[in-house]
Amino acid sequence: MIDTGSGPVHICLVSDTNLPNLNPALANISESRFFPPKRVLLLCGTGHLEQARYLKDTLVDHRLVVDIHTIDDGLDPIEISSLIGQISAVFETLSPEEKQLAVLNASGGGKALSLAAVSVFIRNNLPAFLVDTSNDRIVWLNGEERLTLDIPDNASLEDVLSGNGFKIIPPHPVRHDLNEKQILLGEKMAENVKKFSEVIGAFNGYMSRAKETEGYYQAGPVSHKLYKNHNFMKLVDCFCETGLLEWKKHHLVFRGQDAARFLRGGWFELYGYAVINQIKHDWAEQGYPVQIGDVASGVNIESPTGSRNEIDIAFLCNNRLYLIECKTGYFSPSSHPSGPSSTMLYKLDWLKDLGAPASKTAIFSYRALPDHDRERAQQMHIEVVAGWPDIAKLRVFLENWIEVPQTN
Repeated sequence: MIDTGSGPVHICLVSDTNLPNLNPALANISESRFFPPKRVLLLCGTGHLEQARYLKDTLVDHRLVVDIHTIDDGLDPIEISSLIGQISAVFETLSPEEKQLAVLNASGGGKALSLAAVSVFIRNNLPAFLVDTSNDRIVWLNGEERLTLDIPDNASLEDVLSGNGFKIIPPHPVRHDLNEKQILLGEKMAENVKKFSEVIGAFNGYMSRAKETEGYYQAGPVSHKLYKNHNFMKLVDCFCETGLLEWKKHHLVFRGQDAARFLRGGWFELYGYAVINQIKHDWAEQGYPVQIGDVASGVNIESPTGSRNEIDIAFLCNNRLYLIECKTGYFSPSSHPSGPSSTMLYKLDWLKDLGAPASKTAIFSYRALPDHDRERAQQMHIEVVAGWPDIAKLRVFLENWIEVPQTN
C-alpha cells in the first residue's frame, strides 16, 4: 500500500532523459531531510507527456505518490511569466506541511521551464538542485542546503528501462551466483585466446551436431586431425575441468543440452559478467569515485512499439546504461556487410537509445572481427573488444571504458 502521509516532495522537470529524476527520487540520503521523497510531482510540456507517464509508472512501483502536471511551454524563452504562474499554481496544490519539505529537481525540462521553476522556489525560500550526471552527485542551487551529495545507484535495470518506456520480459534477466569452476574456465580461455580462438570454431561445430544417443548427449567421434591438434585438446581439457564435459573413448559427452549450450558460448557471456562483477566488488572495497550498480545477463527487452531484442550483459554505473553483446562465432572477412554481424551491430545501435544519457555499447568477440565490421561499429560508436590481445586485457578495457568523475 502506498504511504499517503506528508513528507518530502520532489518537483521534477521531465525531458528526454529520466535517470536524473529517477535516481534522486529513489535515494535514501541520511545527510539530507529531502530524501527519500514520499511524493513526486512531474512537470512536463505536452511533448514529454508520454515520457512523464513512463516515469510515473516506474515510481509508483516503488510505492511513491506521483502526479503529472502539464505545463504549456510553447512560449518564447524570454516571456516566462506565464510559466512561473503555471508552476506557482502547481506549488499551491501542496499542503502547508508539504511546502516546508518541497525541493525542486531542476535537471530536466527546457531552459525556460527550468528557469521559471527555479524562480518559483527562490521566491518561496525553498531549495533546488541539479544532478551532475558526470559525477553522479546532487549540486544545490540555492537554500540552506550546501553539502554536495553523492546519489546512490538504487535504480535497477528494470527501473531504467521502464522509465524510458521499455519493458524487460521473460525469460527474466539473470543475476549470477558465480561458480568458481566456471569463472576459472573464463580466465583460462582469456589467457589462451591467441591459441584457442583458432580451434574454438571446430569445437562449436562439433557441439552443434550433438544429440541424445543411448542415454548420452554427444556427437560423432572427434576427427583424427582434431585429436592430434594440441590446442584443440588443451581447449577441451579446460572445458572438461568444469565437470560439464568428458571423454568417452573418442567421443565428447556433454551433461545435457544446457551444458552444451553453455560450452558453445554461454561461458564467454558469463566471463564478461564475472569481470564486471569483480570490478564492482573491488571498487566498492576501495571506495572508488563511482560504483557499479545493477548487473545482469540475458536481458530481454520490448520497446513501446512491441519490437523485441535480447542483450547479453547490461549494467548501470554513474547515471549511464552499458550494453554488451558477447560472441564466440566466426565472422568471415569476405562476408557481405549486411551479413550475420550486421544483425548484432544494428541491435546495439537500436538499444543504445534506451539510456539517459545515451547508453554506451560494446561487442566482446572471442575471435577477431573483419575490418568492415570494425569500421561499421566505429561509425555507430560501438566499441569492439575482439580476439587477441583484446580479450586477454578485458578488465583493462572495462576500467577505461566505464566513465568516472573528473576530479578537480
